[in-house]
This record gives sequence, structure tokens and C-alpha cells, in this order.
Amino acid sequence: MKETNTQKINLENLILISKILRDFENFVFYGTLLGLTRNNTIIKNDDDIDFLIDIKLKDAVLSKILSFTDFKINKTVENEYFVQFVSFKSNIKTFVDFYFYVDENKDYIIEKHNWLSFVTSDKHSLHIPKKLIFPLKKSLELDFVKLPNKQSELCEFLYGSSWLKPLKKNSEYRIEIINNKPKLIKRSFVGGLNRKIKKLFIE
Repeated sequence: MKETNTQKINLENLILISKILRDFENFVFYGTLLGLTRNNTIIKNDDDIDFLIDIKLKDAVLSKILSFTDFKINKTVENEYFVQFVSFKSNIKTFVDFYFYVDENKDYIIEKHNWLSFVTSDKHSLHIPKKLIFPLKKSLELDFVKLPNKQSELCEFLYGSSWLKPLKKNSEYRIEIINNKPKLIKRSFVGGLNRKIKKLFIE
């Protein structure tokens, strides 16, 4: 599979940020985890990379990123549990998304932002089993990149039993959160087409 320019820049961002944060406990998550687990690379049409980090490390992590890179924080989407960095390279805009989880000393961690961004709603928080994450492991292919301990099981937790089959985000599926677990809902052909048409008019 030929690597796109966006993939190349995302991969560079992934390695750079992982190197900068090598002394902090962090790991790839969401689409980045899915791509590295399923395809051994960044998802082709993804425009960001995703990290999950303990909220206790938030201030130190943000300070480190701002000190060592030219990334800027996207203030329009920032909240207590989510920070997005923006970068321009070769006239291509890419993002680095940081999701900050809460650890209440239970058998799961709490991720409040996720796909829905309803950070004040407890019922829309994800409860991610710690046994799928810890202890973290190092990527064998990518320097400094840290991975959840049970990658495939975590991908199935996030994206369902069909996680190995690529789907286009938003147009071919949506995510609901039920009992603090994600549920992937596949869109019908007509539903996906209607969404594409609406998006064209909005943009």
C-alpha cells in the first residue's frame, strides 16, 4: 500500500511526540491504535494521531509539547479532558489529539471525551478495562511508541467484533455509548449517502 503524504506526516508526528514523552506513561489509542494493530501503519485517510494519558500528567505533558515543537493548541475544541494540537507541514494540516483519562482506583479507567465530547455526562464516559491496557508495551517497529498490552482485544472493545474490516468514519458508522461501553452502529447505504450530501451543503 502506497503511503500518502498525510500518513507520512502523521507517522513522523507519532514518533516525535512519543520521543518527547518517553518519560511519561502514555499510549496510542482510538484510530492510531486501530491502524497500528490492523494495518501496521497509520490509517490512510486519518488526519490525526491519538494518545491516552493520565489527567494527572496533563500540565507537564502540555508544557513539554509546547516547549519542544511548533504545534499549536486548537482552542476551539479544548476542554478539561481533551487537547488537540495542530501542525502544518508541506501545506498539510494534521492533528495530535490527547485524551486525558481519570483513574479512580477501580478495574477500569474513565475516558470522558471519546467520540461524543459529552464530558459532563457520566453515562457517556467510557470505562476501559485496565486489563486490556496495562502493563504497557513498547512497539517493536516504531521507536518510543507505547502500546496497550492487549491491542486486539482493546480494538474489539472500541470498535466491535468487525474491527478488522475498515469502515469510513461518520459515513459508514457511528458510535453510541451504552452502559459506558462503545457500540458501533453501521449506517445503511442510504443513511451514509444522506450524511455525505448534508456535509457537502454545510461545507
